[in-house]
Amino acid sequence: MINVLISLVFGITLTGPAHEPASAPARPVLIELFTSQGCPLCPAANEYLGRLDARDDVIALSFSVDYWDIYGWSDTYARPEFTDRQRAYKSRMELARIYTPQFVIDGTSEAGGSEPDGLLSQIANRRMTLTDSIEILVEHHGEGNFTIDIDGGVPTHEPATVYLAAYVPGWRNVAVEGGRNAGREIRVYNPVTALFELGQWQNGPDSYGAALPDGLAGVLIIQGGPGGPVYAVADFRRSMHTASN
Repeated sequence: MINVLISLVFGITLTGPAHEPASAPARPVLIELFTSQGCPLCPAANEYLGRLDARDDVIALSFSVDYWDIYGWSDTYARPEFTDRQRAYKSRMELARIYTPQFVIDGTSEAGGSEPDGLLSQIANRRMTLTDSIEILVEHHGEGNFTIDIDGGVPTHEPATVYLAAYVPGWRNVAVEGGRNAGREIRVYNPVTALFELGQWQNGPDSYGAALPDGLAGVLIIQGGPGGPVYAVADFRRSMHTASN
C-alpha cells in the first residue's frame, strides 16, 4: 500500500483575498461511489462516475468495500474502513442495508447505481443549498508537498471532522480472476487508497500539511462527523503548479 504522510500544524494566521467575486461559482459537490470489483453491476457505475467527473461542479471518488471479497476475489483497493464509512451513511440516513453500487451525494442523500436520473436531480438539489461559509486554499510547494489552509466556520454548533482521501486519479484497469466478475477486465475510476482523519474543526483559521507520493492525488473533506453532510471539499494533485511567493 502507498503511504501518505500527513502533518498537522496549528496557530497559523491566514490571509486571503480581500473580496470574493459576487459571481464566484459554488464549490463542487462530492460524489462517492461505494463499489467492488466483485460486484457485477459496479463496472457500469464506475463508467458513469467517470462521466460525472467531467463536470466542473463535481468531485468524484470511488470507495471499494470488502464485503464482496467472500465470493472469490479480493478487491485490490478495498479497505474495511471504507465499508465502515458506508455503514455510517446507512445509519445516518436510516437505510435498510448497505449495498453496491451506491452513490452518496455530499453526505446528504444517496442513489443506486442504476438511478442516474435520480442522482442528477439530487446533485442539482444539493447545489441549491450550498453556502460559501468555508474557504480552502491549497498550495503546492513542489515534490508533492502541499499546505492546506482553511478558514470560516461550520453551520452547526458541533465541530466538523477534517478528512484527507488519497486516491489514484483517473482510470485503472483491473483483470478480475475470481468471483462474480471472473474473466472480465473492468475499469475503476478515481479509486481511494487511504482515508485519514486529520482532526476536528469548527471555525477560524487552521492549516494542514500533506505529502503525496507520485501517482496519488488528494481530496480534503470537511464533514459533519461520520456519515454527516459535507460542508466543504477541495481536490488537489501533485501536478498542480508550485505556489509562487
